[in-house]
Amino acid sequence: MKKSSRWWKELFIALGIILFLRTFILEAFLIPTSSMERTLLAWDLVFVSKLHYGPRMPMVPLVIPFIHNRIPFTSIPSYLDWIILPYMRLPGFKPIQRGDIIVFNYPADDIMPNSPELGPVYVPSLKENYVKRCVAVPGDTVLIQAGDLYINGKPAYHPRYVQERYRAVTKGEPFTYRVLKRFGFRPPNSSNRNWAVSDERTYLLDMPRETASAFQAAFASLLDTFHRDLDTAGKFAANVYPHDSSLKWNLDYWGPFYVPKKGDRIPLTPTNLILYRRLIEAYEGHQVEQAAGKVYVDGVPVTHYTFEQDYYFAMGDNRYNSLDGRFWGPVPEDHIVGKPIFVLLSIEDWQPRWDRFLRAVQ
Repeated sequence: MKKSSRWWKELFIALGIILFLRTFILEAFLIPTSSMERTLLAWDLVFVSKLHYGPRMPMVPLVIPFIHNRIPFTSIPSYLDWIILPYMRLPGFKPIQRGDIIVFNYPADDIMPNSPELGPVYVPSLKENYVKRCVAVPGDTVLIQAGDLYINGKPAYHPRYVQERYRAVTKGEPFTYRVLKRFGFRPPNSSNRNWAVSDERTYLLDMPRETASAFQAAFASLLDTFHRDLDTAGKFAANVYPHDSSLKWNLDYWGPFYVPKKGDRIPLTPTNLILYRRLIEAYEGHQVEQAAGKVYVDGVPVTHYTFEQDYYFAMGDNRYNSLDGRFWGPVPEDHIVGKPIFVLLSIEDWQPRWDRFLRAVQ
């Protein structure tokens, strides 16, 4: 009996240590989509450091340990939101910098649920985990022109493996997959396919600039035309943030958008209301109304608003297959989870990708 009691005690101590490490130090995270390819691949298992940007204190104490927001293979929440604690974060090693790859909670889960079977999730720490690259920090201005990213009016840092979309039109001879495979394109039946056939001569190819140059040089004799595939300026895309046709923004012509920092005081002009109303209401918890030419915040007439937390702008390296800030705006500070530091293991179609095991995330 004593041996059995000791075994249970040791098990609970071990689980407690693991839970502490997972909450405050390090957590394993499986990359679910191809939005960061070719930097991070779908089905990479990465370790995410909570210490770099500071561990976030738990917001919901009534939760099943080791389960994120729903019981696996069901639509049953793994938590009770009877008690929701205010956001608090312990000091970290460093602030988030431009170019950092970050893990955060999907901001739009309350209006565009990541898991329809679970439904909207409102508590930041229980929203789905996403991984993207932070391209702008608080106080920056984001602008996308002809598919190129600018921060504060200057060309942004361009990671080596950022994928852009190219349109290749052949002179008649089709490309075989054996040819495309040499340039990192996935099999036709892949769930994360990075190319498509538009018609018998036209291919849409997602690849880095360096790869695109090599591809064009290798098949110069077979190509009729080869160029980046871009939306035109002034073509409104209804699915991009802030979803207002007066701005005429799309994936390739987006912004300018100022990323607020804590303490910023902005005038509540009609344009600013379009850009920032979502932040004020959903992330800062205030009610905004307009009546008789005036703006009311929590029922009080105001002409300016002061932001209560920092915001960050994130984009996927796979620019045309990424649900990111261009669709739902900036990431609030209270949604930040941590920094992925290395790939523990990686699989595809249940086969190991040995060359990615124990690889640092850059």
